[in-house]
Amino acid sequence: MIDYFSFTEGFMRKGQFLLYLGFVAFLFCSCDNLQIEIGGGTGNSGGPSDTLPRKFWAQNIATGSFYQIDADLMAESKNCKVWVERGSGVSDATASSMAKAYEDNILPKMLKTYGINANIVYEGEVVATNTMELADWLGDKDGKLCILLLDIKDEYNPGVNDSYVGGYFWGENFRNLVKYSNLCDMIYIDTYPGKPGTMESNTTFAHEMQHMMNFVTSQLTRESLMDLWVDEGLSQSAEWLISGSHPEVRWAWYNQDPSGLIKKGNNFFIWGNREKENQYAILDDYSTAYLFFQWLRLQAGTSDIYYDIITSNNYDYKAVTSAANKYITGGNYSDWSTLLKAWLAANYINAPSGPYGYKNDGTLKNIRARTMPAGVNNISLAPGEGVYSTTNNFGIPSNKQSIRYAGLNKTSNTLSDTATFSGGALLTYNANTNNKGGAESGITTGVASYDAADNGSSRSVVGIKLSGPFAIGAGDMLKRSGFEGMPSFELTQPIKGITIFE
Repeated sequence: MIDYFSFTEGFMRKGQFLLYLGFVAFLFCSCDNLQIEIGGGTGNSGGPSDTLPRKFWAQNIATGSFYQIDADLMAESKNCKVWVERGSGVSDATASSMAKAYEDNILPKMLKTYGINANIVYEGEVVATNTMELADWLGDKDGKLCILLLDIKDEYNPGVNDSYVGGYFWGENFRNLVKYSNLCDMIYIDTYPGKPGTMESNTTFAHEMQHMMNFVTSQLTRESLMDLWVDEGLSQSAEWLISGSHPEVRWAWYNQDPSGLIKKGNNFFIWGNREKENQYAILDDYSTAYLFFQWLRLQAGTSDIYYDIITSNNYDYKAVTSAANKYITGGNYSDWSTLLKAWLAANYINAPSGPYGYKNDGTLKNIRARTMPAGVNNISLAPGEGVYSTTNNFGIPSNKQSIRYAGLNKTSNTLSDTATFSGGALLTYNANTNNKGGAESGITTGVASYDAADNGSSRSVVGIKLSGPFAIGAGDMLKRSGFEGMPSFELTQPIKGITIFE
């Protein structure tokens, strides 16, 4: 089942639409050192709250329209408040249990890995000491993150429409420029079919929290919001950070390739560019982004690489190549083509050590790239995409425009830019750094596959059946319904007059 994973989309940079999503449970429970206030809400057994409800704006993801709901404050801890839509069935116990998870686990881990932890000064005054405090300063300045749990309107219908929106973060809530802003730092969380209170929802909350932190960090460090694939990859890494395990919907999805488009090259670099070919192609993007950012961490030997990426002055691939070149020795990874090639090779070779694998990670050592079917001698690849085709006696083709080639050998765990290997694979990839660029044609061998992953055995090795409901991004759902997204937020320059003192 993958009904618990969040997906965040519609990210806007320089006029693109900003919409982060995910499925988050961010609730609270008491512990020895944690002060939590529990509100009487409209949970499974209680009646209406004794306090007046608050009205919030939300968006109907199926129709694109905005609407208001009444919500009760059902839990409050030192660093957050949980508001729950009336009639949602979320209990006080669920709210309080998630508060403990946030305070004890999520917040400290997220700040340690992705947060700027320093005095942030505006016009001579310290306005925050970390990224989340800065988010609150940009929001309602109440010292707490607002979590709104609601049944997001997305036309989810079991057995008919298995896609749903698990939640989202919307940057316009920081500003008073649109009618529908709630004027606070907040995240929206789905209650059906989402399941607040589980580890899965905790990891999804972390996913969304990274998006908020990334948004806020952009106000300090760069003149543009971060490219969607970079921001999304960091949010995928947050899922691992909180749970300590690899979500099946990420790695098993890659091996099984339900859309049939991963083996044709579909991946994260141009987000959502294959959705017209298959409604689940967006899940390919999440899967490959997850694997790429896990590969970065494993090769670097530390999650510190994520901090360098999120705080980079760059908003695009250069944020990643700069961090990779710093933390991963011997690879010359300041060059995007070299970095992309190494990761693509890792998915096919997957050696237990060295650059072409996942360092014998207990789960990711099972990653197996699929090869192209027999009879296919060329392929159209968008920037960032790469495919594998089986080689016998096949010479390396000449590079043309952005298309590059490499020979891969599983037996010797090697990659060659000048030769292929009998029983190996030809890697054909598009190294164009412009993720708005067009597709280009590359050569493949047309040889029948020898790869076990391609003949179905990987399904029995994985032993996992992936089925709905499938969480997808609100931005992707809106686009599917014919809408552009939420009102845009354009960042043209960092906040003037704000400084960071380490």
